[in-house]
Amino acid sequence: MNANANRSSLPAAGGEGDQSSLSIRDAHFAPPEGYVCALSGDRDMSIAAWLHLDAEALESKAAASVWAEFRERLYTDPMLNIRRGDTLRARKLAAGQGRPRTTSARRGPNRAERWGYQYVLRRGLEVIAGLPGTTVGTAQAPGTTATATAEALLAQLSRQHRAQGTSAFAVVRTNTAAPAWYDLTPTPDRAPCATDGPESLLEAAEFVAYCAYQHHARRHSRRFLWQWLPELLSDAEGPLAL
Repeated sequence: MNANANRSSLPAAGGEGDQSSLSIRDAHFAPPEGYVCALSGDRDMSIAAWLHLDAEALESKAAASVWAEFRERLYTDPMLNIRRGDTLRARKLAAGQGRPRTTSARRGPNRAERWGYQYVLRRGLEVIAGLPGTTVGTAQAPGTTATATAEALLAQLSRQHRAQGTSAFAVVRTNTAAPAWYDLTPTPDRAPCATDGPESLLEAAEFVAYCAYQHHARRHSRRFLWQWLPELLSDAEGPLAL
């Protein structure tokens, strides 16, 4: 993936639209559905993953609350050195890395500690499988930039909602940069819309994207991840071809 891809280069799906974040109370119209999207991959393969939240999940922020509870359990787990405010990055967890323990003379975590961090990914997938009002999907593209993959995904989701006559928004993180918001079905009399809740689920979307990538790429060093996605998220849509 192109590490230089950034949100400013991504056009609004379905037309030229404002990418700025808005609260739901400031928007002219609140789309009834939302997508939280993240990407993973390498120069040969690009994987996009999304969590699709229905209207009730968005209104109640139920899915975001469940994910917050999962994070709270990580904070209080004595075997993990994860603190409030830490961002859960799937690639780092898969490498068995957590916050360094300054009181330890070791240069890094031992095998048991590494597995504890790696297992956070599996625990996360189990939580994602039970998020209320949420479905999961993945899409695959040949080696391309994160920007191109995100554009293709947004265009496909936009076409789907236009054909169905429904409205939706998407929040996308292509890399470590700030996420960008998109109105998938913009109209002249409606402003793009965003809410505060879905953005917290970007970590969950990244868990899915990274595990999907490892499932398809079959990297030997991450072979423990190969079957986690189909095992724990067997109902996930895709992978769609982009």
